[in-house]
Amino acid sequence: MNDQSMRLYEASKALVAYIDSEDVFDKVGSMGCGGVDHHQSEAFYNLIADARNALRAFEDSMKTGG
Repeated sequence: MNDQSMRLYEASKALVAYIDSEDVFDKVGSMGCGGVDHHQSEAFYNLIADARNALRAFEDSMKTGG
């Protein structure tokens, strides 16, 4: 594996970990009376899930040497 692939893997893994640990949201809804509801859109949630799956598959391929 080359250095660029490893940097991409490490950066992607760090980004997903940050999103998980800091509860990152891409939408805010008004609850009325000044309250807000932060949430992840379906598209954002699916992108994060796809990234997790891709990272897992990459890690598995590294273990098997493929």
